[in-house]
Amino acid sequence: MKRSRIIRPLPKIKIISIFLYLFFSAILGPQTSFSDDMFSKDRFFDQDEPWKITAKTMSLRDKEKIYDAEGDVVISSGDQVLRAQKASYNMSTGIAEVYGDIRLESGGDVFTGEMGVFDLNGQTGRITNGSLFLKDNNFYIKGDLMEKLDENIYRVKDCQVTTCDGPDPAWSITGSEVKVTVEGYGTVKHAKLRIRDVPILYVPYMIFPAKTQRQTGLLSPIYGHSSRNGSEFEIPFFWAISEQTDATFYQRYMTRRGYMQGLEFRYIAGKASRGAFLLDVLSDREDKDLNDPDDVALSPFSRTNQTRYWFRGRMDHNLPNGIVARLDADYISDQDYLNEFEGGRGFGIEARHDLMDVAFRPIEEKRSPLRTSALRVSRDTDEYSLQALTSYHQLPGNPVRDQTAQPLGSLMFSLLPANVLDIPVFLDFESEYDYVWRDVGQKGHSLTLSPGLRVPLRFARYLEFEPFMCYELTSQRYGLSHGDEDEQILNAYELGAKMSTSLDRVYDFEFKDIKKLKHRIRPTLSYTHRGYRDEDEQSPWFETIEEDGDANLVTLSIENFLNARMEDKEGNISYRQCGKLMLSQSYNLEEKRRGSDPGVDREPFEPLCAELILRPGPNLDLYAEAKWDHYDQEITFVDLSLDFILGRSGGRKDRFSADYQYDKVINSESINFWFDVNLNYGLSAGSAVSRDLNFDQNITNRYWLQYQRQCWGFKLIAEDENNETSVMLEFQLLGLGAIGLN
Repeated sequence: MKRSRIIRPLPKIKIISIFLYLFFSAILGPQTSFSDDMFSKDRFFDQDEPWKITAKTMSLRDKEKIYDAEGDVVISSGDQVLRAQKASYNMSTGIAEVYGDIRLESGGDVFTGEMGVFDLNGQTGRITNGSLFLKDNNFYIKGDLMEKLDENIYRVKDCQVTTCDGPDPAWSITGSEVKVTVEGYGTVKHAKLRIRDVPILYVPYMIFPAKTQRQTGLLSPIYGHSSRNGSEFEIPFFWAISEQTDATFYQRYMTRRGYMQGLEFRYIAGKASRGAFLLDVLSDREDKDLNDPDDVALSPFSRTNQTRYWFRGRMDHNLPNGIVARLDADYISDQDYLNEFEGGRGFGIEARHDLMDVAFRPIEEKRSPLRTSALRVSRDTDEYSLQALTSYHQLPGNPVRDQTAQPLGSLMFSLLPANVLDIPVFLDFESEYDYVWRDVGQKGHSLTLSPGLRVPLRFARYLEFEPFMCYELTSQRYGLSHGDEDEQILNAYELGAKMSTSLDRVYDFEFKDIKKLKHRIRPTLSYTHRGYRDEDEQSPWFETIEEDGDANLVTLSIENFLNARMEDKEGNISYRQCGKLMLSQSYNLEEKRRGSDPGVDREPFEPLCAELILRPGPNLDLYAEAKWDHYDQEITFVDLSLDFILGRSGGRKDRFSADYQYDKVINSESINFWFDVNLNYGLSAGSAVSRDLNFDQNITNRYWLQYQRQCWGFKLIAEDENNETSVMLEFQLLGLGAIGLN
């Protein structure tokens, strides 16, 4: 019969995981990145709960003060379980010994060995024929002898590391001896990268920094060749400045273009305060030739500058008293820079940090005619919103007379709708000051005040009625570059009402986790009358109210919602919106009353607008928006996107994505298509195509073929963009990343 006993917590043993972390640092160098807790020092043997020991036989030698356990020994605490055939613990010396089929399980990780001896007082120990499996990244680590020699000194004999399952790994890294001093240095003897049993890379001896935090050092180099840049080579250097800041220096040499220097600086100042700034500078050997079709394809503008650069960055900062600052920086030397150096090949500026990871907002698309930089400082409360904004719109085409409006200074203050005297009346107020500057053209100041009133009413359960009105007063003082100034006052108003109701019905519907469907329909009838005076006055810069123009509209809209009630096998209930369909039709009373000019018919019906969103499951996402012109009898606007994932046997997935856009007003039509299909035997193939349908030509073509085994693979990529073709072969080792040859 097994015996069990509860004993007081043993001293914490932190040998295994510290050693393994340092072993990986030795083999892989400073560029390797793992999750924050993968090699936590307290991953094993760090439990607050008492340890429970069971065995077939247990005894205490009182004179020697030794606990003995033998036969199916199990030592457990929480989710950690240590199994062995024999174990003993000397309370006087603090030495613990474990023998025979040692197996330690913790959170899916498994450690095995033949024998372990630990000096718990001196914090030293050794394990023979040790093997560790880390579930998170599928790592297998083996060592004939793993030792902790001193408080911060570790050694392993005959090491092997791989992420391949099975006794005969497709690849592995081995070393005859690794010795490490924590927060100091380590050494590796006879390190080899092996394919099967064949060594393909050998380093007889190397010294490395053995810090448990981020490490300063060289990152993986990048090689390549292209017809435009020639052969290119880049070596990044990472600098761990402090716990909150770091930087990466990129040294890139192109045989045709010259030497490009890159700098990336990142910092974290708090939970929601962080930033990243990037700069690339090149002294270009190549001039632009407008007689060369390839150069003209970049842009039709000339370029005379040899110093070329791109500065961009994002910053989010939470300041005291609830003040939030947001900075977007984007400034470039010329209009061709991004088309030449920002490609999809994994080289140069394409390989830099993605600013979306910092601020969750992207930079301008590389074909955008403007580069926008802006700083916004705001404070929002339940009663009001205060925002200050300055922005600059760069036109990289460098026109002789730049008339781009620059809103260098804006201040906005809004009082949010507030209830008046506990009656259903809500007041709000908006105000805005702008200073707009132009290099050429009108510039000046603008002040706008706009109070508003809303009265939401509800009759019984089904009818809602809300009249509203607002008034806008704008004062402008503006002038030309030569100094003449003028003033004007603009008055605008808007009033109207909307009436709506909601009807819904619940249907029993059994499909997978979906148990019920709820259909909700919400028709809304609204009327809006908007007008402004002084429309014949000067318009020194864009005005929202002038852009909207007069309006006298009656609008009928119908919204349909389809919501699902889901219940999983454990009885947990959740809800998901599976679909939405909205139809909207407006009738322009002002157009109906307008006098008809000879040969020009009145067209009071606005385009019919439709919007559809379908999300029937996690694998399908469809969005569609369209406008129909009643008089031209045609669709004038379409925005359609589809994302679809098709599950296959063996856990494989095929992915499809398409995006189509058409706008008759701006004469634009384009389509983007992306797919990745799993074939047999670990093969997959895909393509990404971006095509301008107006010019009937592809902007970007990208194709790839990938072969993936359990722990290794390769990917062959071919791309054609801006009349430049590149081919990249990428080798992938699970857990180590990828090495590419362009």
